[in-house]
Amino acid sequence: MLNDVLFVAEISEAAPPEAGFFSWDVGDNILRADGALALLFGLHPRDAAAGLSIEVYMERVHPEDRPRLARKIRDSIVADRPQQETYRVLNSLNEYSWVTGYGRGFRNELGDTVRYVGIVVHASEEARGADLQH
Repeated sequence: MLNDVLFVAEISEAAPPEAGFFSWDVGDNILRADGALALLFGLHPRDAAAGLSIEVYMERVHPEDRPRLARKIRDSIVADRPQQETYRVLNSLNEYSWVTGYGRGFRNELGDTVRYVGIVVHASEEARGADLQH
């Protein structure tokens, strides 16, 4: 089974990765991520692969950006639509860097959001500028 196999990317910590993937089990509040996303958020890749609560990730988001990001994720889940947001995150170099996250929830047959998946990438200069205007 694919779920029984764990892959942790070997990534140099000298330069933060360009993109990372995640899958959040909403009901159990366990977010599993690849090594690239772990390093973007300054977390250990094995911990990220095993699964951490979303609160652990949100604590790594810049305090000024955290409420806006939480609102965007909530709105995405409620409205059942994709989400995109640019924000700052404390990376593996212990520095804030700009990233853009893309995510989307998936519902079960009862209409409950059970999984939220996405990708986080380094933000472009254009995206950073647009975010500063909000």
